[in-house]
Amino acid sequence: MDPKILGKKIKVTRVEQDLNQTDLAEKIGANQKSVSRYENGTTVPSLETMAKIAKVLKKPVDYFIE
Repeated sequence: MDPKILGKKIKVTRVEQDLNQTDLAEKIGANQKSVSRYENGTTVPSLETMAKIAKVLKKPVDYFIE
Protein backbone atom coordinates (compact mmCIF):
# COMPACT_ATOMS: atom_id res chain seq x y z
CA MET A 1 0.00 0.00 0.00
CA ASP A 2 1.41 3.33 -1.09
CA PRO A 3 0.90 5.95 1.66
CA LYS A 4 0.46 8.70 -0.94
CA ILE A 5 -2.35 6.82 -2.70
CA LEU A 6 -4.00 6.02 0.64
CA GLY A 7 -3.80 9.69 1.61
CA LYS A 8 -5.30 10.83 -1.67
CA LYS A 9 -8.23 8.42 -1.26
CA ILE A 10 -8.85 9.66 2.27
CA LYS A 11 -8.77 13.28 1.13
CA VAL A 12 -11.00 12.80 -1.92
CA THR A 13 -13.56 10.83 0.08
CA ARG A 14 -13.48 13.35 2.94
CA VAL A 15 -14.14 16.22 0.52
CA GLU A 16 -16.95 14.23 -1.15
CA GLN A 17 -18.53 13.88 2.32
CA ASP A 18 -18.23 17.66 2.77
CA LEU A 19 -15.97 17.33 5.80
CA ASN A 20 -12.88 19.35 6.60
CA GLN A 21 -9.82 17.82 8.29
CA THR A 22 -10.92 19.06 11.72
CA ASP A 23 -14.38 17.49 11.33
CA LEU A 24 -12.87 14.14 10.38
CA ALA A 25 -10.33 14.34 13.19
CA GLU A 26 -13.05 14.96 15.79
CA LYS A 27 -15.14 12.04 14.51
CA ILE A 28 -12.21 9.58 14.70
CA GLY A 29 -10.79 10.88 17.98
CA ALA A 30 -7.60 12.31 16.47
CA ASN A 31 -6.24 15.78 15.86
CA GLN A 32 -6.25 17.74 12.63
CA LYS A 33 -2.47 17.43 12.22
CA SER A 34 -2.78 13.63 12.19
CA VAL A 35 -5.41 13.75 9.45
CA SER A 36 -3.16 16.10 7.47
CA ARG A 37 -0.25 13.66 7.81
CA TYR A 38 -2.44 10.75 6.65
CA GLU A 39 -3.60 12.73 3.62
CA ASN A 40 -0.07 13.85 2.74
CA GLY A 41 1.20 10.28 2.97
CA THR A 42 3.78 11.10 5.65
CA THR A 43 2.06 8.85 8.21
CA VAL A 44 -0.02 5.70 7.75
CA PRO A 45 -2.94 5.36 10.16
CA SER A 46 -3.12 2.28 12.36
CA LEU A 47 -5.64 -0.38 11.39
CA GLU A 48 -7.86 0.77 14.25
CA THR A 49 -7.75 4.37 13.05
CA MET A 50 -8.25 3.27 9.45
CA ALA A 51 -11.39 1.40 10.50
CA LYS A 52 -12.71 4.59 12.14
CA ILE A 53 -11.91 6.66 9.05
CA ALA A 54 -13.66 4.13 6.80
CA LYS A 55 -16.74 4.12 9.03
CA VAL A 56 -17.00 7.93 9.14
CA LEU A 57 -16.44 8.21 5.38
CA LYS A 58 -18.93 5.37 4.69
CA LYS A 59 -16.53 3.21 2.70
CA PRO A 60 -15.16 -0.29 3.35
CA VAL A 61 -11.58 -0.38 4.65
CA ASP A 62 -10.65 -2.33 1.51
CA TYR A 63 -11.47 0.74 -0.60
CA PHE A 64 -8.64 2.65 1.03
CA ILE A 65 -5.97 -0.06 1.23
CA GLU A 66 -6.32 -1.64 -2.21
